[in-house]
Amino acid sequence: MHIEEPATHESETPFSVEDSQSFPEPKDLSQEDLSQENLSQEDLDPSQCSQAALQMALIASGLGLWDWNLVTDKTYYDPQWKSILGYKVDEINNDYKSFEQLVHPQDLPIIRQVLHDYLQGCTPVFEVEFRMLTKSGEWKWILTCGKVFQWDEFGKPVRMAGTHKDITQDKAIATQQYQFFEQLQREIVQRQSSEDQVREKSQQLEITLDELKYTQKQLLQNQKMANLGQLVADMANEINNPVSFIYGNLHPASQYAEDLIRIIELYQHYYPTPTPVIALHLQRLDLGFVKTDFLKLLWSMRAGSERVKEIVFALRNFSISDEGQMKKVDLHEGFDSVLRILQHRLKEKPDRAGIEVIKTFGELPLIECYPGELNQVFMNILTNAIDALEERMKHDDSFTPKILIHTEIVSSHLSLVNSNESWTNDKRLGKKHKVIIRIFDNGKGILPHIQRHIFEPFFTTKPIGKGQGLGLSISRQIIVEKHQGKLKCNSQLGQGTELVIEMNTTARHYAAMRKHASF
Repeated sequence: MHIEEPATHESETPFSVEDSQSFPEPKDLSQEDLSQENLSQEDLDPSQCSQAALQMALIASGLGLWDWNLVTDKTYYDPQWKSILGYKVDEINNDYKSFEQLVHPQDLPIIRQVLHDYLQGCTPVFEVEFRMLTKSGEWKWILTCGKVFQWDEFGKPVRMAGTHKDITQDKAIATQQYQFFEQLQREIVQRQSSEDQVREKSQQLEITLDELKYTQKQLLQNQKMANLGQLVADMANEINNPVSFIYGNLHPASQYAEDLIRIIELYQHYYPTPTPVIALHLQRLDLGFVKTDFLKLLWSMRAGSERVKEIVFALRNFSISDEGQMKKVDLHEGFDSVLRILQHRLKEKPDRAGIEVIKTFGELPLIECYPGELNQVFMNILTNAIDALEERMKHDDSFTPKILIHTEIVSSHLSLVNSNESWTNDKRLGKKHKVIIRIFDNGKGILPHIQRHIFEPFFTTKPIGKGQGLGLSISRQIIVEKHQGKLKCNSQLGQGTELVIEMNTTARHYAAMRKHASF
């Protein structure tokens, strides 16, 4: 075996190479020789006694001894060393080549590297694990430990010794434990992955369930609104007939009343002295008051019937059935209809002042839209504005409530959102345009953390029974999804709230948009 130049060590007792080449070989003593009954310490010299004691200690600890001359490669392997591999004493030659021939070819480079590192002084002890071939043809794992104990006069290592130990069983246990650990890790990873998948699926199911609940409630709400709209339309038609009859007959009835009163006055003029019976009835009747109040009563009935007709007309406009078709309508008429319906909440009451509605309507063209659903949006926004104003009036008697409604048409580049939608050109303006609707109330305003949630389904700050939290959510769906517009909220605490609606003057039909949608 070729050994690179080792590190220099100073030997306490200089030892010549010539002497080392002829070091005495320890006598092989087998376990049978040591256990013979006729062997006693008197039969052995002190050197043999020491060797016998060492051999017994090695046997008891399961260690095999080796003694290697690095100069001559002559190596001594004790019987225990050979028996670990299943060989007898005379079946392995005492040289280093015999050792290398039994080492697994894959482990031999490792042994040489570890030995090199030790002789170069990189490690304090020569220690390495490797496989060796047994007599039965199996491979055993061996742990060897050794140290140099003799150097020559130049400080180079000459002789080293060490032990072999069979660690096959320990290796097997360690391998089994390592495999078990790896399997356990794989199972943990699989379980974690499975738990993550279950958690992810659970979250997806929860999201889907929430979406289904929202969709179901929204469908129910839409169905309720549709049924309510149909009911209102039917009731408006039913009310309109008798109201029209009353309204149409009040004028001739007033005329008849005036004619009769005129005749009574003529009788009083030409027959100033009535009979006692007529005089008694005139005294009880107070004819002067009846003549004046009767005409006032008829004109009041006429004004009331006109108000009823306006409400019926507003209800009919508000409950227009879109029937899936977009129509060109005047948005201002929609606002007027909603304001007529809400008049009972806007007018002055004994416990609060009236709410002033200031309308600054611009010149808008007929807008292609779903008018019934847009009226619902106006109703929801105005109802919320009235609620906010009433809440502030409860705490501030000097407060003057106002609602401002502003409409205008603007160029598309001034709009709130950008869109790739193809716009029609206004022949009068000669440019693309959009409609902006602003509804402002001077209530208390909305807190920022609440403002972030106002368009979420079922979110409401109103008490139970006052609202379901669907008004602004449905309004946003109608504006954004069905009209390709935008609904935005601007609010400052203490100053009020503004809802801004942006719409196209001409929109694509909702059914066509759904058909070509990418979702």
